Amino acid sequence: MEIRHPRRILALGAPDAGVLALLKDLTGSAPDLVTDTTAGLSHEWQVSTKYYTATLPIWLDEIPNISEWRTEFTKPEAREVVSVLGAWIFCFRKPVTSAHLDTIKETLRAIADVIEKACGYGGDQVCLAVAMPQSTTPYLEKSAEEWDELCMEYGFEFVDVEAKGKNEFGEEMGIKRVEDALKAHEWDGEEGDEGFEFLGDEEFGEGLDAEEREMGNEMFGLKMAVNGVGGDGEGEGEGEAEEGGEDQVEELEKLMRKMVAVKDTSEGMPEAERKRFAAKAVNDLMKDL
Repeated sequence: MEIRHPRRILALGAPDAGVLALLKDLTGSAPDLVTDTTAGLSHEWQVSTKYYTATLPIWLDEIPNISEWRTEFTKPEAREVVSVLGAWIFCFRKPVTSAHLDTIKETLRAIADVIEKACGYGGDQVCLAVAMPQSTTPYLEKSAEEWDELCMEYGFEFVDVEAKGKNEFGEEMGIKRVEDALKAHEWDGEEGDEGFEFLGDEEFGEGLDAEEREMGNEMFGLKMAVNGVGGDGEGEGEGEAEEGGEDQVEELEKLMRKMVAVKDTSEGMPEAERKRFAAKAVNDLMKDL
């Protein structure tokens, strides 16, 4: 079966996170870097399984400032675009310092906020947090289990791109796990998604500089639409519980993200392994209650 209207993949991370290297390993090629940023680049991945064939569009973005990025992507103008994404691939270099680790957590939290605002807790996106090689030998020792727990808190599956072989559940690790997780996803989008476009520059006013206009592809169009349309973004605290209940709300959000991540992570596993994985995950979640 050919999927004619596939959803999109968004691959993103901090500058120099290794997004292009990951795409080259995953798809066999990567878009050319024509400026000093990957933001606004797009790519395609030809996927063929025994169940379907599809050409999956891949958008690239950078997060140089987490707070600003979150504000942009939680504006109403961004909801339509976020809703057509079938997968998020967050790339990050393995942390060397505790501050670096804190930045990774903050970025995961920001992406989770964006997804929840646009799609709610029932969103069915594949969310992968992919650790890329670090030129400096990391001295922050974290086990795979610790990474799994950290990423699952925000609804992401952790993947160490340098890992080889299979894990205890019989899953491939490393780049092969990224490939398997994406291929196992449901990519059918709504008819008309293939023609999804953003408003032209002339409809955004004069808030775009020349370089941004030259790079006006779909993903970059989103960022410009969000930045160039309407007034100030919604406050990050809007709709939050009163101070006395904030801790409980936060804990509930974490639990919901973990539940969604468990479901997504187990997709594509053989039935017996899926049941073992689910049983262990449920036990771990119950300990948090």
